[in-house]
Amino acid sequence: MSPLGVGSSDSTNILTTGEAKLWILLVGVNKYQDKNLPSLRYPALDCQGLGKALSSATQGFPNKEVIVHHDFAAQPPTLQIICESLQKIVSQSQPQDSILLYFSGHGMLEPNTQHSVLCLADTRKNDLLGTGLGMQNLLQILEASSAHQQLLCLDTCHSGDMRLFGKNAGSARDGDIPDNSLDPTTQVMMDALRQRAAQSKGFCALLSCDQGQKSWEFPELGHGLFTYYLMQGLLGEAADSHGLIEADGLYKYVYRQTRQYIDKLNQQLRLINQQKFNRGDSQLHPEYPLQTPKRIVEGVGELIVGFKPAKVESQKARRAVVIDGLSNKKTTTDLSRLFAGAGDFEVDYFPQKGKNWSEIRGTIQGLTRWHSESEIKSSSQFGIVRNIPTFLLYLRGHIEEIEEGEAWLILGDETRLSRSWLRQELRRAQKTQQIIVLDLIISDSSVATSPENWIEDLQCSAEYGQCLIAAATPAHEPELFSQTLLETLIAANPQVGLPVAKWITQLQMLLQAKGINLHVWLSGTQAVIDILPGNIGTTFKDLQGLEVSEVQENKQEDKENSLSISPNLHGVESSSSPPFSAPLSSRQSQKEESLSPSAPDVHESLATQQPQLSLFLGSEQYTNLEQLLKQSIGPIAPLILQQAVTQVANCQELVENLATYLLPQQKKQFEKQAIAILETFTVSSQAQSAKSLRGEHQTIDANFISKCERELAYSIGPIANFLIKQILQSQPQISLPEFVTQLAEKIPEPKQALEFERRMLDQ
Repeated sequence: MSPLGVGSSDSTNILTTGEAKLWILLVGVNKYQDKNLPSLRYPALDCQGLGKALSSATQGFPNKEVIVHHDFAAQPPTLQIICESLQKIVSQSQPQDSILLYFSGHGMLEPNTQHSVLCLADTRKNDLLGTGLGMQNLLQILEASSAHQQLLCLDTCHSGDMRLFGKNAGSARDGDIPDNSLDPTTQVMMDALRQRAAQSKGFCALLSCDQGQKSWEFPELGHGLFTYYLMQGLLGEAADSHGLIEADGLYKYVYRQTRQYIDKLNQQLRLINQQKFNRGDSQLHPEYPLQTPKRIVEGVGELIVGFKPAKVESQKARRAVVIDGLSNKKTTTDLSRLFAGAGDFEVDYFPQKGKNWSEIRGTIQGLTRWHSESEIKSSSQFGIVRNIPTFLLYLRGHIEEIEEGEAWLILGDETRLSRSWLRQELRRAQKTQQIIVLDLIISDSSVATSPENWIEDLQCSAEYGQCLIAAATPAHEPELFSQTLLETLIAANPQVGLPVAKWITQLQMLLQAKGINLHVWLSGTQAVIDILPGNIGTTFKDLQGLEVSEVQENKQEDKENSLSISPNLHGVESSSSPPFSAPLSSRQSQKEESLSPSAPDVHESLATQQPQLSLFLGSEQYTNLEQLLKQSIGPIAPLILQQAVTQVANCQELVENLATYLLPQQKKQFEKQAIAILETFTVSSQAQSAKSLRGEHQTIDANFISKCERELAYSIGPIANFLIKQILQSQPQISLPEFVTQLAEKIPEPKQALEFERRMLDQ
């Protein structure tokens, strides 16, 4: 029988009709009887959570059997019990059936034979082969089963690198930084799995990490990192456009998310270490080595794991309060909507109709004390997934310093918040992640250093980390900071997300160019703090209760204060929309559109208001220059280049403009490489680019953009509007075929992507 595959409708039917049976065996070992084997924290919880996630994903499969053995289960994970369960599955499984076997616990090498062994509750270190489950034995048992479809998932401390514990070795899942020296016998285990995969095209093994790596546990997740994302993938994050979850898609999701989590955590550690270094503290935190899940499979079939569960509304674990003491500026309403959309926060906004400034203290107290009323561990029918309460507090107002180190933030109706009161409230919220943004308006230079005082005073030891961001802007340019916040958040991909450490780096770069000093504090060495959590398909959301009349009254003042200090997102100074106001999707509500009643039509703004550049660059030159700039300043490079290219008349000016964002030691090499890129730009390519921009050849006009948005939205939803806008902004000279190709790359389903590209180009 051929492997169970995505491309075969029969393969799905035999599971949904009950013709084929799905066998699931989950094994997790926390505590070992042998004291020489250190206890682990999460394997039992991993089994519980994964079991519930699988139950939800496979609820459409009527013929299945789930067998679970862990420390808290009725039957413990001993060698005899595990072998009995395996024999039951092998003896009763049929060729059309599928087997999913999961193990979470210690993996070791037997020192004499160098055979890899899975350690069960009663395994003894001095008799590994006799009391543990040898990998070769397990593979022989699975080979004896007639079931063609077999998925083996191993989340061991040394999965993919089953080395013998040394005298001083500890489990990475216990938080130790490992010695990354490779054990040559690791290849034996890998070869055994590859040999098994070669013998059966329906066999697939997923390992929590690669050779020389460790599998990490993080308290804020409540699970091993690998298993946490297995669960999230089964809860729907790894489903394709048809809602189908198969082993290949699940692996790709877990691989991407696991790598991203470690990368985000290390970005945060680097920033924290820089803070410690600047304070003269030499006790720096070591970074976490990579964890890259491994897949071993041969053949063309794909194992079906389940279907995306029906969505169930759950209480948000992210809340935000946005308080604007400057009479409801347009920028902060856009920030609020973005926090609610791409940030996935439940947002409360001030000022708004029906609420008085006298309620501000109570609102902030409700935010800081909310964690005590919410469950950190959110349980649902889908499984046990830890949601860390995260709150965001954005405060904008005038500051006033008084004697004895006290300071005030002055909001609407002369409402005053003291720094000491705010400090007290933040310290009440220990079991949360905190993101505090202070947009401080100063009236004279004498208090220009006060943001640093606010940062110092507001630091607290929140259990899951705290991020403090503060900047002071002059009263005659109050939108400088808030516009930059909005600029960086709009530029981020809401599906990938944005950690605060990366956000801070981007803000520092942009604000430095605007003459603003950014003051920050970041704590938390294990919990990743995200300003945008990722996996979000909506950028902006409607906020109930916003006082639309106040937005309209202040609209003209916003334009006067902000257009002069920041380039418009479309590259022009529109008379009807402030800069960096993202276009509203046609799928959004009428109320959201009323927040910006005179904003230009999105298709008009993209097609007819693209930047009219004095300097034309070919698409290849533009891309190469952007990549070169990224090597020096990171992900903010596209925005910097987009802004610079609208402000210069020739290549020399462009290079000089870009070089101002680099460190002195980087400038010379950058200028040399940038000039080499730009020298490849010919007169004929200039003429061709200009011709395309004038619409004389392959014009990307409003009708074509509208068609692309409609077609793309069928595959990826409302975010299509945002992605189209992002491509046109970052690559103003892009040709029509390149434009269509880049849009097709946003479609996760290959067949749909090819069909989209064909329809768009067959004009």
